[in-house]
Amino acid sequence: EYEQNTGRVVWEYDVPMFGHEAVGGHGPDSFGDKCFCALRLENGNTLIATGNGHSVLEVTPDKEIVWRLEQYELPEIRLAWVTTLEVLPNGNYVIGNCHAGPGQPLLIEVDPTTKEVVWTFDHYDLLGNSVPNSQLLDVTTIR
Repeated sequence: EYEQNTGRVVWEYDVPMFGHEAVGGHGPDSFGDKCFCALRLENGNTLIATGNGHSVLEVTPDKEIVWRLEQYELPEIRLAWVTTLEVLPNGNYVIGNCHAGPGQPLLIEVDPTTKEVVWTFDHYDLLGNSVPNSQLLDVTTIR
């Protein structure tokens, strides 16, 4: 995170590898530590889309992970390059799932308290394998 007026780094976080070896690429079999998106939550924590780390993390200002969603944690869903994040007014998270392949959702709404999948968007036939950005137009979100 950078200070607006000076560009000075005021907070940074190294995405952990959780014991995995780095494997190049963008698909579900690659693995890395590249942050793709981060949002500051109302509680002061930061929600992080870990790119090819295949996860979403909620991290405190002291860099403690207090919530984590992993690659194979959602039934029948495989997280690949986790890209976009939005927080809905009801507190649910919408997660971008890029390069996951046919039959895998591009967007996933998850209730963070239960990790239940509320809604998915899967139009591989129209959009292919890529969702580097998303924006829900019918709700006000934190993005």
